[in-house]
Amino acid sequence: MRLRETSAQDPQSRLCAAGAAALSDAELVGALLGNPGTADRVLTRIGGLDRLARATLPDLVSIPGIGPAAASRLRAAVELSVRLSRRRAAAVKLDDASRIADLLGPELRQLQQETARVVLLDAKLQLIAVEEVSRGLLDQALVHAREVFAPAISRRAYAIVLVHNHPSGCPQPSEADIRITRALRESSKVLDIPLLDHVIVGMPSPSFPEGWFSFKAAGYL
Repeated sequence: MRLRETSAQDPQSRLCAAGAAALSDAELVGALLGNPGTADRVLTRIGGLDRLARATLPDLVSIPGIGPAAASRLRAAVELSVRLSRRRAAAVKLDDASRIADLLGPELRQLQQETARVVLLDAKLQLIAVEEVSRGLLDQALVHAREVFAPAISRRAYAIVLVHNHPSGCPQPSEADIRITRALRESSKVLDIPLLDHVIVGMPSPSFPEGWFSFKAAGYL
């Protein structure tokens, strides 16, 4: 089949002919669903590709034309992208906020509840593991130094990075975020486990075009 004979109405044929990179967001979703009209409806209803990654199975099934099987395919595609980013990061030096955001952003942007993760790094600043240390509204009562540093001690991490999400989409730090960071900075000095950064993951916007905030870059650490 020649490329000009494929159309936006047949995203699977376009994918075979031109490759996945040539397809639009809607066409890629259409290739997963087998129905380009439904793909347009999904993206319009959800609000774009970034919000599609955050949609739950009930969110997707509530869209006309999307049943449990189609919703499961979309959720599986998102989960594969999250796992792939984790595996690629395993051999990368995680020495700046952009790489940390690339590692955890795809997963954290899906969540509709605040969660804090600690990224454990070895002496080469490569990934040992990522562990959840809090779920729910972030405050000092929930994110205590013992929860943050306990995984680092047990896994013998050289350094850590704290990462949490703002489901609102705006990564601007709150006063509570600043207090937590300052408290953890002092604890890191006592324990001799460097807190390299605290990264807040949100959504890209004019104020935060990359969709994240780095306490290190902002001069807090």
